[in-house]
Amino acid sequence: MKPRLLRASGRRAVARLARLLAPGGDAHGLRILTYHRVNDHHPQDRLTVHPAAFREQMEALAAVGRPVLALGDALPALRGAAPLPRGAIALTFDDGYADNFSDALPILDRLGFKATFFVATGYLGTANTLERYRACCARDGMLDWDQVRELRARRHEVGGHGRAHRELGALSPGEAAAELEGCAADIASHTGERPRLFCYPRGSESPLVRELAAAHGFEAACTVYPGTNPPGGPLLALRRTEVAAADAIADFRFKLEGGYDSWHRLVQRAAAVRTRLRRRTA
Repeated sequence: MKPRLLRASGRRAVARLARLLAPGGDAHGLRILTYHRVNDHHPQDRLTVHPAAFREQMEALAAVGRPVLALGDALPALRGAAPLPRGAIALTFDDGYADNFSDALPILDRLGFKATFFVATGYLGTANTLERYRACCARDGMLDWDQVRELRARRHEVGGHGRAHRELGALSPGEAAAELEGCAADIASHTGERPRLFCYPRGSESPLVRELAAAHGFEAACTVYPGTNPPGGPLLALRRTEVAAADAIADFRFKLEGGYDSWHRLVQRAAAVRTRLRRRTA
């Protein structure tokens, strides 16, 4: 057996143990999958899924017949005003990379899946990219506004992800409001419609940030917390499931069933404890 498959099998075993030790209570609800990049020139990057793997994942999703909803279309069901199809999935992409258009979009369109693309508007149509990829090749561009408009023309959704991809929970209320409003205004200026959906950059948020998001017209917003979203849950704190480069197709199927949710919760709680301890000793 190949080493990668051994590692993947080990991850699933650990996740199953975590599920037994700390069941997460994942009720029936919408599972939102998180992607960042889809391309074949960052094989060592955790956030970059190879196009062949992405195609296999989307085809597996189509094969099991689980309903794939645009996130905005799921909002009435999440409010409890409409039935939520059992096993419903939503697809999201963070940051606004050009490979979302060139590599992911043809696969989505071929299968008839609609996705939500959360864009950091200050980078769109520029030669700049997020810090993580600035030392890389020229192929690491961001979407431009023509591509954003084309996404909407193909009935995909475009949501906000701030202007400069700043961690909103660490900003003053005025700075956070400027990121939220600036992002919404940019999208409205270039598409003719203000966005309803937001994704907190790096998952950084707080009760105040949620209030600010609502005040600037966002009806729902995504976090990095794992799990599903049952009807009646907080729309400004939607949970998601990240798909990573190392995920084999068995990992992907396991994630669809919530197999990694408990493990991801434990990892996040441990990280939060480490952060608090560092602050106390600083």
